[in-house]
Amino acid sequence: MSWLPSFPYGPKVQSMWEPATSTINFCEEDFYLTGYVAEVMNVITNSLYIWLAYKGAAHVFKHDHPRIFAICFMSYGIIGIGSILFHGTLKYSMQLVDECAMIYTALTMCFATFSHGRSPVKQFLVLLGCVGMGLTITLVYHYLKNPLFHQNAFALIMITLLSHSMYMMETNTRGKDPAATNLMWKMVIWGICVFLTGFGVWNLDNIYCQQLRGWRREVGMPWGFISELHAWWHLLTGIGSYILLVWGQYLRATLDGRSEEYELYWPSLFSIPSVDKKDVKYGKSQQANGKANGKANGKAANGATANGIDKKKKKSI
Repeated sequence: MSWLPSFPYGPKVQSMWEPATSTINFCEEDFYLTGYVAEVMNVITNSLYIWLAYKGAAHVFKHDHPRIFAICFMSYGIIGIGSILFHGTLKYSMQLVDECAMIYTALTMCFATFSHGRSPVKQFLVLLGCVGMGLTITLVYHYLKNPLFHQNAFALIMITLLSHSMYMMETNTRGKDPAATNLMWKMVIWGICVFLTGFGVWNLDNIYCQQLRGWRREVGMPWGFISELHAWWHLLTGIGSYILLVWGQYLRATLDGRSEEYELYWPSLFSIPSVDKKDVKYGKSQQANGKANGKANGKAANGATANGIDKKKKKSI
């Protein structure tokens, strides 16, 4: 790719955030463009979280979804903000914001799932359990400072959450709406696949880091940005997580017996899904006109039938 126009990677610039205190670092070289941003591509790709968080939270209020999902999307956005600050500064405090927000977002979804259909007392107990688990994980992680503990805790929460949600989906919605259940299975499987692809790409980034860095130096910028595989982790896990959040919304609408009020807008696997309330999407007036036209057509048909009967009677007389 030497024939392509490019800019060489320069030497490391003096950091404005010294000293670096984070317990982990990634394959993207640090401070190669500016002293204010350590890992440029990792910072840029996290903007996806902020945009999707705004989109998701605004959609909750516009389409009258349970407000717990607005909290989920806001927490999802904090992951992006924390990750931007972490990858920009390599500070341990910002690392905690990034990684703890992942735990809190997952636990918020756990509350939305495990409290559904429960009495107020049981909902409060579920809330206490989620808060207690979040605080415990935070304190233990801060003490151990071991990224593997955080990764395993997050994975365990997600496996528990998804397993229970899938069980609820299959046992409670299959008989009511098989088509919607099949669509939800497609959605959750796709979301998990996208997320796990991001995880796999990140592992490749760790394994082949030296080779990737050497290739970047050969091809220069911006072509070297393609090989920033941790940046791809942000994009893929961000999209995968968003799909799973929207799946949770659609599942809740179906469990609440409101599937007739909502429809899933997901034209292709590579589009961003949403669960739209029909009277908001199409307008109440259109639905009212549709009902009115239906009634009018029905009356007209009845009238025509009555006239036909009268004519037959007259002929027979």
